[in-house]
Amino acid sequence: MPAVFRYPEKPNHRMLPMHALRHSSLCLALLGLVACAPKDGGQAAAPPASRPPTPAAAVKAEFARLQAQGPQALPRQATRLEYPLTRGLMKAGGLDAALGGEARADAALRALYASYELKSAALAAALPTLFDKHSGGGGGYGSGGDAGVAGTAASTALAGIQGAAGEQAWERGQEEGHRSGSDTVETSSGTATVDWNENGYTTTTTFEGELPEGLKGKVTTRVKSVACPDAQGKVEVEFESLSDLGAGNGSAQTKVSSKLVEHLDDDANLIDDDMDSDVHVEQSTGAGSRVDVTDTLSTSRNEMGSTVNGRSHGVTDEDVQLAQGLAKVGRFAAMSALDAARKAWESGKCVDLQVRSDPTKRKGARPNTAYTLFAEPRAKADGMPTGGTIKASLNGANRLNPTGKVRADAKFDYANPEKKEQSASIDFEARSRRGVGKATLDFDTRKSGYRVSGGGGDPVDQVVCAIDKPFVLNGKLFGVEFSGGLSGSYRFVRTPNIPGLSWKAHGSYAIVFPNGEDKPGTMTTSGGGTTTAGSQSRTTSGGERFTLTPVEDCGGAP
Repeated sequence: MPAVFRYPEKPNHRMLPMHALRHSSLCLALLGLVACAPKDGGQAAAPPASRPPTPAAAVKAEFARLQAQGPQALPRQATRLEYPLTRGLMKAGGLDAALGGEARADAALRALYASYELKSAALAAALPTLFDKHSGGGGGYGSGGDAGVAGTAASTALAGIQGAAGEQAWERGQEEGHRSGSDTVETSSGTATVDWNENGYTTTTTFEGELPEGLKGKVTTRVKSVACPDAQGKVEVEFESLSDLGAGNGSAQTKVSSKLVEHLDDDANLIDDDMDSDVHVEQSTGAGSRVDVTDTLSTSRNEMGSTVNGRSHGVTDEDVQLAQGLAKVGRFAAMSALDAARKAWESGKCVDLQVRSDPTKRKGARPNTAYTLFAEPRAKADGMPTGGTIKASLNGANRLNPTGKVRADAKFDYANPEKKEQSASIDFEARSRRGVGKATLDFDTRKSGYRVSGGGGDPVDQVVCAIDKPFVLNGKLFGVEFSGGLSGSYRFVRTPNIPGLSWKAHGSYAIVFPNGEDKPGTMTTSGGGTTTAGSQSRTTSGGERFTLTPVEDCGGAP
């Protein structure tokens, strides 16, 4: 069972003084987020390091470490920071007084956090199926016991899952041709809304808690993401958590807003040492107490650090440090949302990979046909060439060159299967700062199909899959069987069922493809027939002309 966060014990006369306890809790809460120095101001010894990672790479490594610990790691970290801050807000905002004192207020907050955990876990489990009925569900965030999670912490648990649900809705919209849309679902745990358009998606969840003791809360989480990178490979997400508390006439609010911008390289991967992250944390009460900080890590602006925008009387340095730590949690939440957005630009729906071949006929081709293949990726947003690389993978026979990644736009040489009745396919994947493009070309050496149209008094228009074998052309009145091959004989095999009348006919035919079998050709017939009515017969002779047009899909025709 994963470790469960437990709240700090309430102080009494036999315990450490409150200021010492708070500093101890603060160091625990900021572990891995901000540095903790001893109260005497001394500096902890740092191990020697060679070639330290860039600040952006270090943050990404820390995020990866938290992810490896499981989906509860970030919410627990956030709760350790948010709990003491919120308790301070409750006292300053009059909530403790409205709830009957410090002990009762503390117990009410713990109970509210426990309800937050249950509701956020239920929403996390339901989100994957709320907007995509084909999904198997399972949000991946479960309860860790009765400890509960704070409001912002619950939002961090939902951030990545909301991003994934929004991406599902966006991707399904692209598949179904819906350029934009909106959907809202009410559940027993809360409300979820997804809005999407060509450029991206926004998901919003809201849940509430209200206790008999009089404490009530509401948590709103919003995740907004751009689906497809722009020409510079830029992708961006926004995360926002708004947590409200109220009791009597008292109120308190925690708001965390995080915007994250990163860039893709020419292989459609996020650049490791690139990040523009701006996080704003504001905690306030109806009585006027307030702490307001921002935390910035920008490689493009060469800025890094925290700024205290404002603090009211009574807000301690430790409160400010906790708010700064909460800002770093907000950065990780945005990174969770960006991690979910990755599926959008890797889905193939941001890049139109246009592939073609010369010759164009790929189905029913002669064995060992030589092809020149062209792969040209274009961004769907603006139609511009994406650059980057293309990789072609052959499934089946015969020979493909080059193999491995090549620069886009790309040209490949291919020889199709050497034997008849074989098939092969080539999968193309383009990767660039505009995302991933995917396409497939199919080849086979099965006999070609043709649409045969024409004739005189009883015209036909049908697909014949194998002209080298006997086939029948069916008009409205007559069925004519051909012996198969480029030349041969024909005869009537079906005639009208009219009492007293009968028909017989036979002759020869010839099929010609002047520009090759992958281009339209003609079939001409020459012969005669006899019509009999009672004791009288009439014989005629002549010929007809038909057009044969190649088709790739015979659709089950003979």
